[in-house]
Amino acid sequence: MTNFYKRLLYYGIGFGIGLIFVFFFFNTRGCSWLPENRVKDMISSRIVFISDSNMLVLKNLGIKKTEISQYLEDAEVQFSKSKKSENPKIYHLEGPTKSKKQFVAQIVLYENAFICELLPNQFSAQNAIPSKKGLGTPVHYPVKNNLFYSDSSAHTICQRKALDITEDSTLYRLFLENGRVNMLNSDLSKSPKPIHCITLKTDVGQKVNFFSTYFKEKSRIYKFVFDEDVCK
Repeated sequence: MTNFYKRLLYYGIGFGIGLIFVFFFFNTRGCSWLPENRVKDMISSRIVFISDSNMLVLKNLGIKKTEISQYLEDAEVQFSKSKKSENPKIYHLEGPTKSKKQFVAQIVLYENAFICELLPNQFSAQNAIPSKKGLGTPVHYPVKNNLFYSDSSAHTICQRKALDITEDSTLYRLFLENGRVNMLNSDLSKSPKPIHCITLKTDVGQKVNFFSTYFKEKSRIYKFVFDEDVCK
């Protein structure tokens, strides 16, 4: 038994030293089970947008939209200042950006939705008001190929052919180039599956709205809406 307890002691010492190294050198980023990292994982796997009015707030603060992805990774989640028991959940973030030493924002996370909203320069999750209308600019999106795909119904296939968007990669490229989140036509609180509406223009300048749900960490499109739709 003496040898057993010695081995147990050595194991405990080694495990403790390992934890110290993880926390000290990786700043808890290697611990996906920590509450803060779970929240950050949810954020990083979704499209994050900022409304047009809040883009002006960001501009006045001197922060570029290209800085937001890094901010979301570096910022601390202040759980005591967050609203965690409702839908949407609103998490309070504080941290530096490349242009500003301290930036405060709220991130709005809807259950089962693949897009979420950043509210810049907001200091209270309790008073934060998510956008319900207008358009939003994507400032962060998951790094994966073909984030969007459409169902295989004959109607949707017909629509994609009419729009000359036969490849998922083309749809994703158009989103990255000019896609906007359409909040007026989205219903992110809908249960069990929120409705997302994205507005974009095709290569020939045709305006298109597409509607989708969240399925297997991707956006599954079930309807396109555009002028002169011959597939109705």
